[in-house]
Amino acid sequence: MITAYSQVVVGGGQERGDAILKGIVSQNWAKDWKDAKLNAVKLVLQKKDLAHPTGLPPVWVAEIEGPGRRKGIMMWDQGGEGRIVEFTLDAKLKIETVISEVPNLQQFPIEEEGGKVVASGCVPTAAASVVSFWVDKKFPLWRGEDGKTPADIASRLRARLKMATFSDTDGFTSNGMMLAGAFPHDLARVIQADAMEKNVGIDCRIARFSIELLKEEINAGRPVLLSCTVRVPHQPHLSWGHEMVGVGWTKIDEVNLVGVMDNFYPTKHAETIRWIRADVFRSLISIRPRKRD
Repeated sequence: MITAYSQVVVGGGQERGDAILKGIVSQNWAKDWKDAKLNAVKLVLQKKDLAHPTGLPPVWVAEIEGPGRRKGIMMWDQGGEGRIVEFTLDAKLKIETVISEVPNLQQFPIEEEGGKVVASGCVPTAAASVVSFWVDKKFPLWRGEDGKTPADIASRLRARLKMATFSDTDGFTSNGMMLAGAFPHDLARVIQADAMEKNVGIDCRIARFSIELLKEEINAGRPVLLSCTVRVPHQPHLSWGHEMVGVGWTKIDEVNLVGVMDNFYPTKHAETIRWIRADVFRSLISIRPRKRD
């Protein structure tokens, strides 16, 4: 059966999905989810007329039903060995390889001249979460007079970026507001300039993503900014280029997974981590306190 969003609902993925879920709930940090089960298993194709096609293949998608009506989402490959693509358990979990206390700022509407409403955009929104982490952790000066909240910091960084806007013709947002984007290389430059203006000693650098570099930063307690091409977890027939905050890593189902805080993902718990297979990530922006001479 094909719906208006090109979602094909067929059988055949349940057995592999159950095996992956068993591996997830066997982790020490997921022991409270040991009796979780998969519901509504379906094969999801990308929207055929996506304005900016990403070329992502069909995936199996299922809802995870956990204890106390807690929910999650899991996706896995249709072909090959059916490896995990991503999963989320909507809960606050204590995981050793995850940095805690990183604000999870969600994208928000901004009214521009002429009354046009535009999304804050994933690039400055993700960056504001990381900057806010460092404001609270080590650099209170970085807040500035115009950075009382993470949203204020996002707006400040956004004003420095070369933002591009485009119409939401695919239904990413519920109200059809304009979407906004920017480039990671520009973001790294803007973060460094913003820190210098506030007399904050950091080194902000962009590099090609690697799981080794991610582990180095996470193990040192430094959240990172990651660019990738991913599906929208709650609308998996949609996908886009996206910027998110990297806060952790793990390995499940023989797959390296990156733990992120997604700025376009309505979850019940702000601390919810989205776990995504490492091969979708392209760049990594690190922010390191500058060593004193």
